Amino acid sequence: MAEGRYCPVMTFLLGGRASPVGWAVQYLDASVNEVLAAVEEVRRGTPITVFPAKRYPDVIFDLPPFEAPWTRELLLECGDWTAYLNNFVYGGDSTAIGPAVARQMNIRCVVAEHTPRYGPGHEGTQLLVSGPAGEPPLMRERTLSAVATDSRWEWYTSGAPFPFEDLNRYTARRIRDRLDRELLVHYLQELGIDADQDTAYGLGIIVQQDVAWSRRTVSLEAARAELDRS
Repeated sequence: MAEGRYCPVMTFLLGGRASPVGWAVQYLDASVNEVLAAVEEVRRGTPITVFPAKRYPDVIFDLPPFEAPWTRELLLECGDWTAYLNNFVYGGDSTAIGPAVARQMNIRCVVAEHTPRYGPGHEGTQLLVSGPAGEPPLMRERTLSAVATDSRWEWYTSGAPFPFEDLNRYTARRIRDRLDRELLVHYLQELGIDADQDTAYGLGIIVQQDVAWSRRTVSLEAARAELDRS
């Protein structure tokens, strides 16, 4: 594929300049206030603090320190969508509550993940789309996954391809070439999400769970130093 075919910008998220913040982002097809109300309902029974809205990109740097288990979430305007991130170590938890909240709201959720190489050969790119048109019980529409663990690549797909998909890419000999960041961003654009455009992002709201359980904490600086050594 020719360089720049899909004209990526490489902004802060999905392996961009904020790395490892935002390696995993969930996009919900609703406003920030609507998603916030749904998250607060899910968190009912757990004390939380909702911080005042702050503009992108400054707000994404309020997400660290990274934690395991994670306790901090970011709801961020992205056009007509809301981007959801959390502060789990190594770029966020792509299995977090976005799809469950989307099912509760009866809206579409798109999970995007791009993890640049780190450690002993961990990297990958994934796209998961769910929504009212999906198959119960998880309402999955489409899944694409090209992921390496310890340099061992695996390719997985499910669901019917969308009309805009480049099916020829999936026959590439190297799994890493079947789905990369550039193609992921293109697919997100086709789904109506300008994930790689700084101007698409607006105000963000941090939601902090006020919990007493112990957790591992890693600063952004320490995480970057660790990744640089890997």
